[in-house]
Amino acid sequence: MMKFCCSIVIIICTLDVSHGGILSGQCQSTNGTCGQRGYSCDATFGKGWKRYGKCCNERPCCKLVPCVSEITCPAGFRLLPSQVTSTNCYFHGESKTNWVNARSICAGTSGAYLWRPNTEQEAAAVISEFTNEYLWTGANDFDKDGLYTFDTESSSFAFNAVPFGIGLQRTSSECVRIGLESGIWYWFENTCSNFYSSFICEYPRRVCP
Repeated sequence: MMKFCCSIVIIICTLDVSHGGILSGQCQSTNGTCGQRGYSCDATFGKGWKRYGKCCNERPCCKLVPCVSEITCPAGFRLLPSQVTSTNCYFHGESKTNWVNARSICAGTSGAYLWRPNTEQEAAAVISEFTNEYLWTGANDFDKDGLYTFDTESSSFAFNAVPFGIGLQRTSSECVRIGLESGIWYWFENTCSNFYSSFICEYPRRVCP
């Protein structure tokens, strides 16, 4: 009877992930945990996981970055009186201006964008805290497909399905203002270049669970 002797060779990748190297099936303990191929770290493990290099087989090496709450707002921004309504920071551009200039001013603060009113409660708090006039929102339809998208934040709505209140699409313009009249919220489309309104910049403050 003939006997065969098999030898198994194991190849282990040992390059340091901190320099973009490749490891074997597991990351070094100091560098993190292997994720799933084709998926981001936060999609695999949850919010707060970041990619730090790769494991073998093109899997991301994931590391949990501790959450650090932002206690203060950027210069010129402030919180709403109730943090239950919103934990974000807000800045009121008091002078009436056009939509493009308003967006540019908001973008001057890294991470800020032209206001996206999410709920009626938030809108009421913003109006109460800053002004009772109509305000530019980040909503626009520059590609003129009839679907408005909030600038930077990128969620969308149609005028027959505004987040709250009543949408009035009348002028086929590209930018949207919001205001409160007789207890009813109205969303109007207006010409972006006109100096209709003041505006609100919104900054999403990082709040840890």
